[in-house]
Amino acid sequence: MVVGAGSSLLAGRYRVDRQLGRGGMAAVYLAHDEKLDRRVAVKRLHTDSPEDAARRFAREAKLGASLNHPNLVWVFDAVADHEGVLIIMEYVEGTTLARELQGGPLRPRRAAEVIQGVARALDHAHEHGIVHRDVKPANMLLGKRGAIKLADLGIATAAEHTRITRSDVVLGTAAYLAPEQLDGHRPSPATDIYSLATVAFEALTGVKARRGRTPVEIAHAIANTPPPDLREEWQQAPAAAAEVLKCGMSRDRVDRPETACELADQLAKALEGEDRAPSRPRAAAPPPPPPKPAAAPPKPPAPPPSRAQPVRRARRRVSPLLPMALLAAALLVAGVVALSAGGGGDEKSSSPTKQPAPKKQKKTKNESSNPSAGGSTSSQTTAPSAAPPAPPPPQTSSTPANGASLNNQGFRLMKQGRYAEAVPILRKAVAAFPSGTTDLNYAYALFNLGRALRVSGHPAEAIPILERRLRIPDQTETVKRELELARRAAGR
Repeated sequence: MVVGAGSSLLAGRYRVDRQLGRGGMAAVYLAHDEKLDRRVAVKRLHTDSPEDAARRFAREAKLGASLNHPNLVWVFDAVADHEGVLIIMEYVEGTTLARELQGGPLRPRRAAEVIQGVARALDHAHEHGIVHRDVKPANMLLGKRGAIKLADLGIATAAEHTRITRSDVVLGTAAYLAPEQLDGHRPSPATDIYSLATVAFEALTGVKARRGRTPVEIAHAIANTPPPDLREEWQQAPAAAAEVLKCGMSRDRVDRPETACELADQLAKALEGEDRAPSRPRAAAPPPPPPKPAAAPPKPPAPPPSRAQPVRRARRRVSPLLPMALLAAALLVAGVVALSAGGGGDEKSSSPTKQPAPKKQKKTKNESSNPSAGGSTSSQTTAPSAAPPAPPPPQTSSTPANGASLNNQGFRLMKQGRYAEAVPILRKAVAAFPSGTTDLNYAYALFNLGRALRVSGHPAEAIPILERRLRIPDQTETVKRELELARRAAGR
């Protein structure tokens, strides 16, 4: 049945209460089915050919409704109007996993529970020959009474065969796409298993497994880089859990678990005894402001002109990189990545290198201050026995302070996934420190350079850098883990 855009009653029976959400191609509303007196969710999808699309969606709706599984959202009907297609679905009161993750990662036990519920829904669909094709947190509903349901089953299949998507849009959300979807191969149950593994990674860490500034960058990472290690974002993650997710996100379909429940059950077993949620990922914080300058020392009396020249006071230099760091941190405040004090990921200097406070000049024995008869203060001074200290030399590029600033620049690029661009900057950061130093900023720069080299495809170069980092006794286990990843990637 076609309904007008201005109709208050969709399809003659669904009265809209409020909008529940909106995406790029659809909007979802809470409505009341006046014929059956129940609440339903109505998804409006915009198509170029509503009537043809409605027929396809009607078939998918019937197929989806026939599955009847407690972890699947029921699809009741599909109706066309001149604006698109209306999908009438079961309304689940609660939230989505996507909204839940806005507050940070789930506790491991809860994450395993959600993934197992979705896995049961997927395996049931796969047994009936249906591939979801768009598994993502926004399609996972968490009911107030504990229900875990997968939505949009069948909609992806119908959308792929209609003009509901533009020719320049790849169906699915980029961060959760399997490599075969990018290559144009026919999706299979293994496609959904890959996507489920990416969702599990995000549920446990609070950040997406694949990140980039554009869908093209994300697609490039999916196609050309190995699966991410869970421990890079959650350093306390069990090694077994990291291996399960790597297997689930394998680029080769045959290397993935055979069923979604196999993936979910292996993950739950690996997470047994882990019930402490990882810390919420944060954007890279700006370095703290430099310490306030020490109180100015008493100004020494001017020496006689005939015996000494006045000394110019050295002007305190403020690094021009500080405002840039603050601006970059403000742009990153939405938080995409986890930041800990050098553990479980990239290392960032915790504070800028402090400049030594100016030393107070000592009074000489010839300097005195006595009250005069008139109540004023007079001073009688001779030239100091030693010349005042010379002003500090100007800061050059090869200083620890400059190395710390360069490390911060490289760190920000790494957080954006721009590892190759970070490498030359981090090389300069490392070179700015004197040989043999144990400065923690130097340690951070070494770690970041090693990781950037590994992730950008140069693990052999990363190994000696990380071995140097290991000689500095700080967060040794994290460094050992990164060194192990580099050696493995280099085939050693």
